[in-house]
Amino acid sequence: MPPHAVLLSLEEVLRTVNPVLRGWAAYFRYGVSKRTFAYLGWYAWWRVLRWIRYKRPHMTWKQLRRRYFGADRISEGGLVLYNPAKMKVERYRFRGAQISTPYNIDEVDPEKARFRRTSHDDVAFVGQVSEYLA
Repeated sequence: MPPHAVLLSLEEVLRTVNPVLRGWAAYFRYGVSKRTFAYLGWYAWWRVLRWIRYKRPHMTWKQLRRRYFGADRISEGGLVLYNPAKMKVERYRFRGAQISTPYNIDEVDPEKARFRRTSHDDVAFVGQVSEYLA
């Protein structure tokens, strides 16, 4: 066995790989990335499958399928390989008119605004801070 081959169980591999896949997909879900998520899921599935084949070279495909697959996904010990293609892609919602700035105070309706003015938006407070920093 080569020195770089670490003796990990599939459960340990899934515990390591799943947070990375989930975090990557969560970070990029606001872009147009559904096709990339599908490719990433396909790529991760095949890489883990090749790792299993490397670890269990004498098992047949039928034995591997029986032991590691559940409903067309790789699973072991209650953990399932995360599929990034199932991440919901969200588009950025324009909220510029709701965010209170010194330039749109008159346009923002405080009753409906999701982002309301806070105490640090006060002109006097900003002046005090700038004097303190100067």
